Amino acid sequence: MDSCVVCGQKNKTTTVFREFGINILRCNGCGHIYSSYGASADPAAYFGDDIASRDHFWWREAHERMYAAFGEKFLSGRSGRLLDVGCGLGYFVKFAAGESGWEAYGLEISVPAVEFAKNKLGLKNIFAGSVGAAGFKEKYFDIITLWDVIEHVGDPHPFLKYLNSLLKDGGILFIHTPNIKIQLPKARLKKFLRGERPGAHYLEARDHLNNYSVKSLSAILRVNGFKDIEFTHLPPIQSVAGSRSVFLRVIKNAWFNIARLLAFISGGMLNLDNLFVVARK
Repeated sequence: MDSCVVCGQKNKTTTVFREFGINILRCNGCGHIYSSYGASADPAAYFGDDIASRDHFWWREAHERMYAAFGEKFLSGRSGRLLDVGCGLGYFVKFAAGESGWEAYGLEISVPAVEFAKNKLGLKNIFAGSVGAAGFKEKYFDIITLWDVIEHVGDPHPFLKYLNSLLKDGGILFIHTPNIKIQLPKARLKKFLRGERPGAHYLEARDHLNNYSVKSLSAILRVNGFKDIEFTHLPPIQSVAGSRSVFLRVIKNAWFNIARLLAFISGGMLNLDNLFVVARK
């Protein structure tokens, strides 16, 4: 990308990290951090044809606690229609569909993932393709969720505008995405300690085209018609990089509790957690 998606400034950047030959840039105008990579890897190829036979621990067990907390906070005692965009294998859609009063839909660009959701999880309201081609009616959904999706979108503006049109008046958009305020220091530390090793994950420069903070994510939501933007906290994914290690899980949950406490003490000014944002149409 040659311009900042938050403020539109072109070619006035500082390189803040370098990953496998790709520069991660900070906009000198607004501070937004993004990848210089031209285009992300084909998202349709993320789940291969062998996905049904692979270990699903990361997508299933590791996310259960997070999904349960979401359900208690946003679904319990309510009813309506929910759309999960970039639903992957469909585990969150299955969870939401099991909540009383909710009609859950999923949209995923990967055909093997959609086939798994339909054939193995028994989900009917799962559709393959891009969100713009889905043919949903305007003002059809009460909640739209984006779990680890927005960071993959090169230009979020038309994407968010379209999602806004699908929401009922007063409906909510929920986004979960990494927090660059935490991810950048972690990437620098990992690279310092381990060096740049093939297969290592730092900022995932080829896939995570935009790296959001509270400030930058709030800005793109406001400009695309969302209001009442609020950052909340949900339990983290119960795994570190796919590991089943109990020790690593304990450390991760301890960090979450510290981050939540600091956010409370600072009145929300200090957010060291992943970004969980709720925005209303």
